[in-house]
Amino acid sequence: MTAKRTGPAVDGAQPAAEPGPGPGGLALGTDPVVLLADADERIRQGLTAHLAHYRVSVVHCADGASALLETGLRQPDVLLVSARLPVLDGTDVLRVIRRRTATPVVLGVGPDDTGLVASALADGASACVARPYRPREVARLLSLADVGGRDRLRPLSCGPITLDPSTYEVHVHGTPTAQLPLREFQLLHLLMRNPRTVITRARIRSEVWGDEAQRSNTITVHVRRLRERLGDDPHHPELIQTVRGVGYRLVPPA
Repeated sequence: MTAKRTGPAVDGAQPAAEPGPGPGGLALGTDPVVLLADADERIRQGLTAHLAHYRVSVVHCADGASALLETGLRQPDVLLVSARLPVLDGTDVLRVIRRRTATPVVLGVGPDDTGLVASALADGASACVARPYRPREVARLLSLADVGGRDRLRPLSCGPITLDPSTYEVHVHGTPTAQLPLREFQLLHLLMRNPRTVITRARIRSEVWGDEAQRSNTITVHVRRLRERLGDDPHHPELIQTVRGVGYRLVPPA
């Protein structure tokens, strides 16, 4: 990303460290500025501390109106906006920003906000990320947003399954499924981008959960639920196959 002009320091703004890649090889560019809009001060402070490891400068906003004002003043490289904000909510902020600029916007969605994902992507969000945030996942999405991550939003087909990330829709044999929870959708998207390829549990954990600590059976549970939603027999699966001790692969039927 190209460094943007910055005005006077605002409450919560954190200085960037020397430019360079962060942990895991994630690089967000030279002195990147991220605008973080979230009503929860603890979330803002915690995520800012973690993003400092990625050489990211963070500007804090506690409501949607302030986010719009600071976007105009600070010209951030990327916006990370909670879907639920005082004064003006995150989806409204997204729509206003998109009318004015092509700055990437990542929308933070909570457990009750899944229904907002499709409309947010249609309105121009670069990506949606689960909130409470997992720092490595946020860093990855901010990096993808900067380098044109919307290329990943092209529709995919694999056997009887079609997936359209831009509308958050999944069809099986032409019939739409119930809207998938965000993690299951991300898991299916990862498998469909790599058909017939074994995706290790470590990679799934990194790309879907952001390498954060979780219960040991989390991936197993999500795979089981995804199989059920796709009509794949959980006891004798054909679509999503288990490679014992390694991970999973999506194998479309012949």
